Amino acid sequence: MNSPDRKLYRSSNQAWLGGVCAGVAEYYGQPVWLVRILMITLFVFSGSLGVLVYLAGVFLLEKQPTHLPPSAGIRPQFGYGEDTAQRARQLNERMQQLDQRLQAMERYVTSSRYRFDKEFNKL
Repeated sequence: MNSPDRKLYRSSNQAWLGGVCAGVAEYYGQPVWLVRILMITLFVFSGSLGVLVYLAGVFLLEKQPTHLPPSAGIRPQFGYGEDTAQRARQLNERMQQLDQRLQAMERYVTSSRYRFDKEFNKL
């Protein structure tokens, strides 16, 4: 989580317009592109609210002082998990297990044992 001595600033080193998105990304330990996409999405779906939020950030947040280093060592609050290859292997294993379970279920439903159990339950 964020340490209590950190403040939210407008970024001075990764700014495109006012540095609000880059400052928020540094504060929360997230990639800047993610915050920018969220801001664009807010603008697209709410129109002027997105612009007002950004302008409020420009006017209300202080510019990051030059003596403060960027917060590069902050651990992200939202982990992105393992690498893609490992996640693909895990997904493949889960799909194979699911396939085996479905095959076993098909064998049971098409067997004479299923019909016998069904008739027995009717009694």
